[in-house]
Amino acid sequence: MRFRLATAGVVVVVLGAAAVAGMRWSTAGEPVWVAAPSAASTVLPEGANYETVVDTRAASVFDDLHNDRGVPRVQTYAMPPVTTWDQVRSAVAGQLDGWTEVGDCVDTGERQVQCSWSEPTRWWPRLVRIVFLRPPAPGAADAHVWPDNTFLVIGSARGANR
Repeated sequence: MRFRLATAGVVVVVLGAAAVAGMRWSTAGEPVWVAAPSAASTVLPEGANYETVVDTRAASVFDDLHNDRGVPRVQTYAMPPVTTWDQVRSAVAGQLDGWTEVGDCVDTGERQVQCSWSEPTRWWPRLVRIVFLRPPAPGAADAHVWPDNTFLVIGSARGANR
């Protein structure tokens, strides 16, 4: 009799844990779709060595956001050269009403600036990350291979860790 009660207790605990795990798994949702700012183009300039820099950064965003909930959505856009970090950041943040900015998203003046936002949910929040890539300074060693563009990488993942 005691064995049956103990076994029933273990089964209830295991089923309860499985139910909680299943609920956490299903609440993570899908990666959120973030529209690119106006004037963004998915057609990247034919080119030279700049592609390696942009592709490497996009791959890095993909790797950072990839988790056991699935693969992230990552898209790369060519932007006009006059595009500023504040324009890009505000265009994306405006689509993520109520989301929490993760870390410091201040423009440091570097060639690569990034910002992330996390959905304010208890379990498995979705995460959006953007990376803005500027051309090198005039006269820099790789300035001649960079087209007259800035680039934006937008990544979104479900259930991502911060």
